[in-house]
Amino acid sequence: MIKVKILNPTRDRNEPTFRPFYFFKEKLREYSIDITESDDYDFLFIGMSDFWDMSLSLKDSIDWGLESIKKHTDNGDYFLFDGFDSTSMLGSYEVFEQSDAIYLFKHQLLKNREDYNNVYAYGKWWFGTGSGLDVSYDISEEMWSRIKLSGFNLGLQLPDYHNHFEISNNKIHDVCAIYQGVHEPVPFNQVTAPGIQYTEHRTSAWNVLKEHGSKYDVLVDKLPKQEYLSKLWQSKLAISPFGQGEVCYRDFELMQFGTLMIKPDMSNVKTFPNPYISGDTYIPVKHDWSDLMETIETILDNYNEYSDISENFRREFKKIYVADNVCLHWYDVFKSLNNIKGVI
Repeated sequence: MIKVKILNPTRDRNEPTFRPFYFFKEKLREYSIDITESDDYDFLFIGMSDFWDMSLSLKDSIDWGLESIKKHTDNGDYFLFDGFDSTSMLGSYEVFEQSDAIYLFKHQLLKNREDYNNVYAYGKWWFGTGSGLDVSYDISEEMWSRIKLSGFNLGLQLPDYHNHFEISNNKIHDVCAIYQGVHEPVPFNQVTAPGIQYTEHRTSAWNVLKEHGSKYDVLVDKLPKQEYLSKLWQSKLAISPFGQGEVCYRDFELMQFGTLMIKPDMSNVKTFPNPYISGDTYIPVKHDWSDLMETIETILDNYNEYSDISENFRREFKKIYVADNVCLHWYDVFKSLNNIKGVI
């Protein structure tokens, strides 16, 4: 049995980062992994709230993170967890490469290591450049081999996502594009991503709809939660833009309410589980929205040909978002470590 202690599991961002381990705590024991509160452990899991401080400059956050790690790692091996829901490694990779952590875990990664060589605002490829903190990373093959997927993403954050409503036969609205569009910016000397690029990405889709979508019934105005969900249920398709990360809670809301999802192309993103199958579980568009109206017109003109996509998303979700997949993922993580072969 491998004993794992999670450092400060309820502190700030650590709580959602480690939440699935507590959802599946008993099931993990069937795979020889014990989540313990004891100081008698084999591996320590350290979340970003214990090595990453958004209120500091990047340099100061790195220095603070390295000092913080030293206080908790005298007892042995440890892993770092970047719990943000994007492929960016801003603030975590810098600490990881200067630490003695065995692995760095993320919910999402860019599929190609070389793509991290490109300079992006806050390390987020859909944010473009020109921020106060454009970064890139020259990641060696050896370091890349030590950056792993966590085995879960936002689809495992809330149990409610397994509750699926009957798909409406009365879809009276064409397009639902109700989502938060404006995000207040933060100072550029902070490590967290600002709202400027977030706002530009999300409101650009609205601008396309306003310019070209007058012949369709398009919903964009904010509504009370229950009214929004009712409108979503009655919509043929909905747009789910990126936010601070590529995978969004909205993706799974659309699945719950049986609405076809249009989303910026996810083919360059690696995550597990991965429900994003182009043309089968969602319809991809370019991240600059340049083909958005063309895509909407094609779908609405031939809606019956696309109507199964929402059900496909549900079917894929039910198949892959299960406890055994998470537990097997972590069984394989530990099994691959030479120093514990024969123990697990």
